[in-house]
Amino acid sequence: ETQDLIAHQKREDTPEALATIPLLNLSDISNKAAWYEISTNTVDDVQMLHYDEFTNNVVYTSLFFDAQVIPEKMIPYAALLTEILGSMDTKNYTFGELDNELNIHTGGFSSSLTTYLRDRNDANLLPKFIVNAKATNDKIDKMFDLGTEILLHTKLDNADRLRSVLTRHQSQVEARVKRDGFGYARTRQSSYHSQSGMFNEIRGGLEYYWFISDLVAHFEDKSDEIRNNLNTVSNLLFSRKNMVAGITCDGRDLAAVKTELKKFIGSLPDEKAADQNWSLSVSKKNEGILSTSKVQYVIQGYDFKKLGYEYDGKLRVLSQILTRDYLQKQIRVIGGAYGGFAGISANGNVFFGSYRDPNLKETLDNFEATPEYLRNFEADQTTMTRFIIGTISRMDRPLTPSQKGRVAFRRYFENTGREYVQRERDAVLTTTPQDIKKFEKIITDVLAQNAYCVYGNESKIKENKDQFDDLLDIAPKKKAVIQ
Repeated sequence: ETQDLIAHQKREDTPEALATIPLLNLSDISNKAAWYEISTNTVDDVQMLHYDEFTNNVVYTSLFFDAQVIPEKMIPYAALLTEILGSMDTKNYTFGELDNELNIHTGGFSSSLTTYLRDRNDANLLPKFIVNAKATNDKIDKMFDLGTEILLHTKLDNADRLRSVLTRHQSQVEARVKRDGFGYARTRQSSYHSQSGMFNEIRGGLEYYWFISDLVAHFEDKSDEIRNNLNTVSNLLFSRKNMVAGITCDGRDLAAVKTELKKFIGSLPDEKAADQNWSLSVSKKNEGILSTSKVQYVIQGYDFKKLGYEYDGKLRVLSQILTRDYLQKQIRVIGGAYGGFAGISANGNVFFGSYRDPNLKETLDNFEATPEYLRNFEADQTTMTRFIIGTISRMDRPLTPSQKGRVAFRRYFENTGREYVQRERDAVLTTTPQDIKKFEKIITDVLAQNAYCVYGNESKIKENKDQFDDLLDIAPKKKAVIQ
């Protein structure tokens, strides 16, 4: 029965069966890439980006503060600040009153810490502290007033409230760490070989989890230090010369936005702190992260640009083929995992991953066998059309006005022009089986770096301890001895 099951899992669908599935033609797909044009101008010497779109009277605001002004050791505090802002008392409001004001007058206020890559190059890190808010066009003044209150007048002297916010946040992070093994393993693995990956690990990976857990565990001894560091980060970030404003709204609302934005800019300190030199040193660790999970999340990958390769839009189709054909079959259908994935980005990062996987070594072996699959890859016109359509479906997802604005702003910071976006789409639509076979060399060299991270069951990982350089307990900063 087992042999029959394996044979069934490996059996290819017949052409007749596949023909029953409705299929578009490539001629049904627009060959024109979507482009979201922005205008650039200044308000009181502060650069403003505007994406003009009908938004049904809603104004979406993104304030981009350069995070390079903070010392590298303060990165986790900048990430923590995104949780603190809007949750503490301010000069004119208690935290409860502030929450009510935000709910009454805005559609939301949030902040985040992220990074863009100029020219999609990992060496060109553009870290940004982003403050997002939205409001209807008759509440623009109130939206900026509340933004001023939060960014410039948040008070950290209420130790009990600060402890409560930190404790709640630590609990939420801990729950995510236990729930999202795939995401944390992928972030950790990316930190082995890329600066952006290391930045993401420090601001939101296991390193950040251990950081915030330490603050909560030693709050009595560190409360003054926490307040001082948060104030330092805030003072370094929030100045007019350190900001770019991104606005998504109907052009008819822009004049009112400019008026209120000018008032907001006038409230900010004038001077910009000097940019800091970050090292963000990376090194391969090949770690096994021990947890109570009964399954594994296996991640392997590297940056192909560091190996001398350039990005080609056809790699998008390769990612689709590996995910939907090879890894789907080997990792999910035969291996029994919930899913197998491959991701290839324009910045050079390639990853292979499995989700809720009962296996470990077998999955790494399947990753290693990918070049053989590519060497023998064949596909008729109908099959290639399916793969191309699948790729385009991920590129042409419907976007809301605010999402279009975010895409436009990201392209601006990353220096991604209309010609680049069109060239990538053209490459996808003209991909052939021969193109896919040629990528065997890239994948072979990426996998040869042998850089992987596994989050999974403690017993399973220890059974395969020879695969790892180090074992880490998921609990804060506990390192297991490989034995």
